[in-house]
Amino acid sequence: MKLMILFHCVTALLALLTPWNLYAVDDGDCVSLNRGTSTYNLEGLVSYYEDKSTNRTIDEILNDTSVSWNRLAEVVPSFGFSNSAYWLKIDVCQPWKEGERTVLEVSYPLLDSIDVFGVVENTIVYRVHTGDGIPYSQRPEQHRNFIFSLPIFQSEATIYLRIQTESAVQVPMAFFTATQFFEHNQKIIFIQGCYFGIILAMIFYNVFLFFSLREWPYLLYVVFTCFYFSFQGVLQGFFQQFLLDSVWWQQHALLIFGYFTMVFANLFAVSFLNLTRKIPVIAKLLHGIAFLAVLAAMLAPVMSYGPMVKLMLAIAIPSASLIMISGVQLWWSGHLPARIFTLAWFTLLFSFVLASLSKFGILPRAFWTDNSMQIGGVLEVLLLSIALGERINEEKRQRILVEQNLSSSLEQMVEERTSELNHALEQLEEANIILDKMSLTDSLTQIPNRRAFDKHIEREYSSAKREGAPIGLVMIDIDYFKNFNDTYGHQVGDEVLQNVAKTLRALATRPSDEAFRYGGEEFAVLLSNTNLEGVIIVAEKMRKAIEKLPLNIDGETCVITISAGISVYDQSVPGIDIYDLELFISEADAQLYRAKEMGRNCVSSPQCG
Repeated sequence: MKLMILFHCVTALLALLTPWNLYAVDDGDCVSLNRGTSTYNLEGLVSYYEDKSTNRTIDEILNDTSVSWNRLAEVVPSFGFSNSAYWLKIDVCQPWKEGERTVLEVSYPLLDSIDVFGVVENTIVYRVHTGDGIPYSQRPEQHRNFIFSLPIFQSEATIYLRIQTESAVQVPMAFFTATQFFEHNQKIIFIQGCYFGIILAMIFYNVFLFFSLREWPYLLYVVFTCFYFSFQGVLQGFFQQFLLDSVWWQQHALLIFGYFTMVFANLFAVSFLNLTRKIPVIAKLLHGIAFLAVLAAMLAPVMSYGPMVKLMLAIAIPSASLIMISGVQLWWSGHLPARIFTLAWFTLLFSFVLASLSKFGILPRAFWTDNSMQIGGVLEVLLLSIALGERINEEKRQRILVEQNLSSSLEQMVEERTSELNHALEQLEEANIILDKMSLTDSLTQIPNRRAFDKHIEREYSSAKREGAPIGLVMIDIDYFKNFNDTYGHQVGDEVLQNVAKTLRALATRPSDEAFRYGGEEFAVLLSNTNLEGVIIVAEKMRKAIEKLPLNIDGETCVITISAGISVYDQSVPGIDIYDLELFISEADAQLYRAKEMGRNCVSSPQCG
């Protein structure tokens, strides 16, 4: 019954947290604000400039023709932790000349300094400075996020934002009409109210249980939840809005609450699972991490924000991992409350992983990464409350088992262990399936790897021989990739490999066709039921598409080319029966080397001979 109630609560909350559609309104490279839509999708319409000196002014930005603006592909600008100042530029075309004003919302309350400028014909017509480096009461707009009520521009305009912060440089932006912003804000407040309402309900419920049962895990759980509640309040901007209007608190409360959340999370886990007696090694490690977190919380006000945030994220993941390992081990040993406890900490660990990857700029900032800790927090708090109840029920069941007949008790315990073991085996089987799939996928390009190629080509080649259908193989090598990698670095080289893989896979359109990373900068494309002419056409399409791939490195446009060799097994061609699979692959490889000898950036096939 409890799990069913939890399921319905979580389903309802996730439905509320699911973002509504945004209507994309743009004219090429600018945002149009005159078509009566409620919100505007800025994907591909935001450019940025990194000011490493951090002292450039808007006048310098406007008048310096050497400023190099880079177009952002992602919807939410995200640059990880950086000491630079970032300038963002959004062109506005066909602006409203009548009607409501436009509202720009930057929904990340931890940015230290934000300057917004509206520029028309190189003249600044709008200028606002805000950020959490100034008291909340002195902000131009009294809102937990940063709100800018833009003027009604009379002609085409450009919006400039200057961002500088010690926290992660992430700038989630959205344009609204004034009316639609009000409606949007009401929905968000309702969602956040549901979230914080659930947390508060769990706090009061477990406070009551502590005074009723006098069980220390309940008190530790309450203190942990209070700090986590406060941590999320700061992260969402509500702490600054409703509790303490203090710049010092705005800049340090997140760290203090975050570290103490880890302290009491570890103490609660040790107490709830009785790790001091059952797994003393992990208990000592968790106590050590808790002590480190206390020291970090004390140092947070005097240390730089960026390193302290990284330290918090760095110790949060191993801390949650140790707790989850303890839960899994006790679950495996038959401790029933550890089942729900493990699921709860898995959600928290997963949410922290998503948040950490987002803060470090590894994952792009999106809805699920923004709200991962809130969603994981709700699930974790609800599951832990159920786990605490299950802990009491477990103690009652143990007393009943002692009083019952030994034989019936043993039989019941065997059935429970068997059920748990079957469940664990099912999970292990699912995990093995996932691992097998991962072992067949190249981690960098996310296309099938050499191992997958070997399996796939053997199956498809046998099918072609059996059914008498032609099959083609294209072996591809990126021209001069080693020199390119040495010149521009491995990070740019990895990006090239990813783009080439994406292009090849996009052109292998039929369900039975597939592109593989054969090794290094070499790829293979298998085309089923395709004769020589068809394979040549597809290979040429791939060569031309890759040659046209946009690649801009430090303002320099680079061109990537490939060489390709073709092999076709076609029983309708005389003499083809001498072929076997090794010859089929060797022929494509030989044609690839022939293409390189022909000057590269070309396709070589048996027909060329």
